[in-house]
Amino acid sequence: MRAATFRLHLRRLVRDRDGNFAVLGAIAFVPIIGAAALAIDFAGAYFEAEKIQSALDAAALGSVRAYGEGATEDDAYDAAQKFFWSNYALPQESVVDALAVATEPSTQALSVKFTRNVNEDTATAEFVLDHNPLFLERLPLQIRRLAVAARASGAEACILALHHTADRAFEVSGSAIADLTGCAVLSNSGDDQSVYIGGSGKLKAECLYAAGGIYSSPQAVQLACEAAVEGSPRIPDPFASKALPKPSGWTDLSGCGQAFVAGGGGNGDCNGTGKTPKNADGYVVTLKPGTYGGLDLKGAVALQPGNYIIDGGRLELGSQTVVSGQGVTFFLMNDAEVRINGGATFNISPSLEGSWAGFSIVAEHGNTASAVINGNSKSSLTGIVYFPDAGELQYAGNGTTSGECIRLIAQEITLIGNSTFKMDCSKELANTHFNYPGAIRLVR
Repeated sequence: MRAATFRLHLRRLVRDRDGNFAVLGAIAFVPIIGAAALAIDFAGAYFEAEKIQSALDAAALGSVRAYGEGATEDDAYDAAQKFFWSNYALPQESVVDALAVATEPSTQALSVKFTRNVNEDTATAEFVLDHNPLFLERLPLQIRRLAVAARASGAEACILALHHTADRAFEVSGSAIADLTGCAVLSNSGDDQSVYIGGSGKLKAECLYAAGGIYSSPQAVQLACEAAVEGSPRIPDPFASKALPKPSGWTDLSGCGQAFVAGGGGNGDCNGTGKTPKNADGYVVTLKPGTYGGLDLKGAVALQPGNYIIDGGRLELGSQTVVSGQGVTFFLMNDAEVRINGGATFNISPSLEGSWAGFSIVAEHGNTASAVINGNSKSSLTGIVYFPDAGELQYAGNGTTSGECIRLIAQEITLIGNSTFKMDCSKELANTHFNYPGAIRLVR
């Protein structure tokens, strides 16, 4: 009886079309829900990848600009971090738990690699994210995105006047003749006479770039570019982040002979380098690197390689001074000044090692003292002269046609005599340079 009843109900169920549709519909609905979940998860991953890509593009562009303007790789990476995280926030784990973060710390790192060659600088930024889907939580989707930005090298610069508002921030004065062939002049001043070439002064250069206006007579300026550029972008100080050495105890100059070094005090031992007569024809005093309260050189002096820190006093080369030193960098600390008189004869080149390789004279930030460097036909000063806050840097080169490997950076710069700047100076300046920034573009 029971078997017959079961067979009867089974036949009714088979003949019931409504029941078949409900069962088949329930079975078919499972893959539909799965497909919808996959679509939502993949769409979420796609939109997350697009946000990462936009942030990476900004990071690559911002960091390659900083790197091309002289920032170290560490500082350029910091710029990349700033641009990336300003444009991107890590996703939340779900719409339910708004406090949970989907990403392990190891997958949050931003990677940036920098390369440099003669034609351009590049920054390659990469970010990897293990994205947790909304439905398939146990199957994270790895998102990997890459952005490459390039900055074409613009014209190499010899002159950078940093002041934003000064009248005649860069000036060729009087009858000075400046030959800066192949080299750009950069002035950040927005004044109508940001760059001024007046009187009978003449300037030859690759190009002039000024945030403000440029004043000169047509016959006074000869440029390789099509035309001088007014209203150009300001150039940040390319070496602002570099750390200076710290002063130590002052070197005792007693015994160096007053005819050679002010304060020498007569005969005796000069900084451990030998007996120094007060007056002796053909004798050369030798000085060692160290910290000096001031350094007023009067006679024949040889400088051993290293850093010479002038602590609060003055570095001065008198009119009869004959000074030589290779591998030498002067640091002006605590408002120290520099005065190199026109009668002085000097042959100074910078160290090619260390963080200040390629720099010959450096003043610390906050030192607003004006500086005068006045060479003669027998003098040679090689290196970057860096006075980031000096009121004015007056410079006169040796006037020879062979040129000097020198670069000038100050708030205001005036060329007061005939000068020729040499461009092929990678070896002499330890490959340290600053450029007018060329075009910046996304490569991929």
